[in-house]
Amino acid sequence: MGLQRNALVSAVVVAAASVALAPSTSATPPSGVTVEPLTQVDVSGFSPFASLPSKFTFRRITIAPGGTLGWHYHDGNVVAVVTAGAVTRYETDCVPITYSAGQGLSETVGPDHVHVGRNLGTGPAELYVAYLNRAGEPLFVDAPAPDCP
Repeated sequence: MGLQRNALVSAVVVAAASVALAPSTSATPPSGVTVEPLTQVDVSGFSPFASLPSKFTFRRITIAPGGTLGWHYHDGNVVAVVTAGAVTRYETDCVPITYSAGQGLSETVGPDHVHVGRNLGTGPAELYVAYLNRAGEPLFVDAPAPDCP
């Protein structure tokens, strides 16, 4: 019995080490991004909001020239306005759409709508972003980059 237990423990340790040391192919991390939390309102304690988005989060996001938000998607609705510079957004079709200062955008919800925002300009880009989530949902979920040409 002791030999079987030791073999099982060894197998678990080897499996855990393999997972920990394996290269990550999923997340595409942001770079050159500064996030300033502005405010958050959580109304999830009120029963009339049980099935509706109940957490409202507001942030100012600055993307340095050459910076990226990393590929990701949202479980909840997101609306944003670009207040400085420009942000170029790509979805899985890899077609760039650029939003300049004064323009707004909204994000489509769910893992089928992976996207990235990049600052291709020479100055900082700034966005004010509002996230509408249910309690417990993350603001975004990292995702692998699609196979773009």
